[in-house]
Amino acid sequence: MLLTAEHVLLNSTADSKRAVITELAEVLTSIDPDRVMEVVMAREHLGSTGIGHGVAIPHGRMPDLAAPMLALARHIHGVDFDAIDGEPVHIIVMLLVPDSDDRRHLELLAQLARNLQQSSFREQVMQAKNSRALSNLFSERIIAR
Repeated sequence: MLLTAEHVLLNSTADSKRAVITELAEVLTSIDPDRVMEVVMAREHLGSTGIGHGVAIPHGRMPDLAAPMLALARHIHGVDFDAIDGEPVHIIVMLLVPDSDDRRHLELLAQLARNLQQSSFREQVMQAKNSRALSNLFSERIIAR
């Protein structure tokens, strides 16, 4: 399962892009949060991963990672993420993949973007009652292969 309930933050109160990425790095307890921050923020410096419609997909490749992982933060009020549409971001899905798996990285990014661009899916994410419901929603839509 790419997104476990333990890797979901239902009500982030972070006040910046860096703060929400820090929150997500800290829920991934099996990985050094400093390394996650280094990888993800390096990618953010290339250009924001805020894809519009209140969604951001910060991502990166991690050496020594055995399998792809997701972490999700839901921000009710929205956080400035330098999104391409200039709007606040409410759904932040962080994707980490093994360093050696470029193809899988791109496939997962495409699946996430495709699903999160659908307003009905975004509504389901925002209305989910708990972490388990969000985990199940993503396991139905994002194929781990």
